[in-house]
Amino acid sequence: MSRAADLPLETITLAQHGRVLTASVVAPPLNFVTPAVVRDLDLLTAAADTDDTVGAIVLTGGLPGRFLTHADPNALTGMVSLPHPFIPARAVIPLIPVLNSALRVPGAARMLARFGGGLGTGMVWGYRWKRTTLRMNRSRVVYLAAINGPALGGGHEIALACDVRYAADAEHVTLGQIESLANLIPGGGGTQRLPRLIGAAKAIELTLEGAPVSAQDGLRLGLVHRLTAEADLLAETEATAARLATRNPVVVAELKRAIYFGTDKPLSRSLNRELAAFLSTGSSAAATRTTDAFLEDLTRLGDTPFLAEPKAWINGTRVDQVSR
Repeated sequence: MSRAADLPLETITLAQHGRVLTASVVAPPLNFVTPAVVRDLDLLTAAADTDDTVGAIVLTGGLPGRFLTHADPNALTGMVSLPHPFIPARAVIPLIPVLNSALRVPGAARMLARFGGGLGTGMVWGYRWKRTTLRMNRSRVVYLAAINGPALGGGHEIALACDVRYAADAEHVTLGQIESLANLIPGGGGTQRLPRLIGAAKAIELTLEGAPVSAQDGLRLGLVHRLTAEADLLAETEATAARLATRNPVVVAELKRAIYFGTDKPLSRSLNRELAAFLSTGSSAAATRTTDAFLEDLTRLGDTPFLAEPKAWINGTRVDQVSR
């Protein structure tokens, strides 16, 4: 089995410690989200899903003071500066499923990116972006963002696709969807993830205003889970990643799918999906090992270990949940 850490990526450097893989994006000079960055993220997320040695991925910026600044304006220019009439969104909507189907044909994305000009590059970029972020949400791998610089527009959307977001408590760390300032709307998930995360009222305010918010405001709004001192950001994020990487991969995947893809369905259907995943995860060998350990602790302590001795359970050291 090939290891995700060994991938030869152009814009991402990789370092693995235990079950945590740290992915640092290096796209000089300003760490824009370029088509190459999205291609490398696509390759990385696909490889991680088949690598049993990876339980969590920490995504951070590899340039000083830079996370993922925003989408590459040069790539966008090639897509929006073509001489063509205004196209209503309702005319484009039927074409998107057709485009998605066509780009699933082996080699089609590569050919369109190579010969399709700016518009072709943009189409492939958007297709890979959606595929990558949805794969992250379905994955048995936990994704954590260590936001060490601006996360605006497309950079913010990639952070939103991560399961856990930590940010440095520093002035140069700003967050938000700035597309309306550039006469666009978010195209990488911002209009869909923000309302699910912070509610429609705050989402419409942030996207209409377009103004970046501070890390402190991001914490207050719920855009990030935790602020840390800048010098401690990566270490604290990796420590959380190491803890979450001890969770059963099947449990991780089912939890994420239930939360990310179940809440927009009728409640009855979502509850059925949750119950099915509950029964499935309970049938694993890891669940048997965990139950045995829990009953041992219950007998020894005379109380639930989640109250009497929770630390080993939270840290994932009490029982092996990863092995099949």
